[in-house]
Amino acid sequence: MLVGGGGITGLTAALALARTGFRVELFEQAEGFETIGAGLQVSPNALAVLDQLDVAHRVKAVATAPAAIRVMSAWSGRQIVAIPLGRHATERYGRPYLVVHRADLQQVLASACADDPDIHLNMQSRLEDVAAHANGVTALVRQGAGMNEYGGLALVCADGVRSRLRQVHFDAGPPVHSGLTAWRALISSEQIGDSHDMENTLLWLAPNAHAITYPVRGGRYLNVVVIVRGAPDGADDDRSGREMKHALKGWASSFKSLFDYSARWTRWPLYRAPHLTRWADGPVALAGDAAHAMLPFAAQGAAMGIEDAAILADCLRRVIDTGDDAAEAMAQYEKARRERVTRAARLAVINRALYHLPPPLSLARNISMLLLGGNRLLARQDWLYRWTPER
Repeated sequence: MLVGGGGITGLTAALALARTGFRVELFEQAEGFETIGAGLQVSPNALAVLDQLDVAHRVKAVATAPAAIRVMSAWSGRQIVAIPLGRHATERYGRPYLVVHRADLQQVLASACADDPDIHLNMQSRLEDVAAHANGVTALVRQGAGMNEYGGLALVCADGVRSRLRQVHFDAGPPVHSGLTAWRALISSEQIGDSHDMENTLLWLAPNAHAITYPVRGGRYLNVVVIVRGAPDGADDDRSGREMKHALKGWASSFKSLFDYSARWTRWPLYRAPHLTRWADGPVALAGDAAHAMLPFAAQGAAMGIEDAAILADCLRRVIDTGDDAAEAMAQYEKARRERVTRAARLAVINRALYHLPPPLSLARNISMLLLGGNRLLARQDWLYRWTPER
């Protein structure tokens, strides 16, 4: 089995396929797995997959379980409502809601893959093209100065929002810029001290912008993400985030005080995948951001890719168990995933509109959230967080 891409989705897919009984060749164009990045949220539905793959305990060791999501008014600095997580989420969904640094999660998955004798990690290997035939697929891979061919039963393309295979094999366009930019920084807890909440996830709402903060790396750092309007070509060398700070002029000092600390601000234009009429073509299928990159307003981008990996492996299991065709298994994967992923992407679009409402609509939103209360706001996500893969 061939897997293109060594990100969260690709590594999870390799693990899931190996646990199913396949030998896996994974191709990653980077020299090594990234040690940089930003935080991400591992909701109970994603943790259910990692639990089945026997890596959830490793993830928990490098992750943090926030007690709640505190929704804040970015202008006044006051809390609007608190959505309970922590023990409440564990009791409700059977698993905690975690936040983790992306590099830490990737390292856990990469180590598990390296430990599995049925997975071979090919670094500095760029997947260029693939051809399907009666015996499966043959992938063309650039390695160093040469090109090599690899054969397999099927190919999972998990090479991200800028997927080359999506454009070459599925004849799809490039990623679409959302009109938004995410500014990211890690601030050491030693600098912050007691001046900022390091026990909860804080979601700061304002017209045309929002921010989210939560602890990562055992509480040693505060992960800060600010999302504002922005063109894809901006001040990429602006490490202090002057462009972003200007957009937050009216925000409360309780948030803007974070700018006083020493931190490198990184600018990330936000893209989504172009709409695709198909994710599977014979024994070749797209997964994760390559198939359905969505905006981070539902915190489900990585989770959907992790779910994809589990369903892909389950569908391909039938090839071993019953001798079914790999192309049919890929078609079943797409059928099983499209409705749920579409619903998650729609939630992200709705949240984008809600988060960035101008007054007086923002006041009506705040009152509605307060009246609903944190428990009922969390319950509205039950369809998302209660999902578990079939074993």
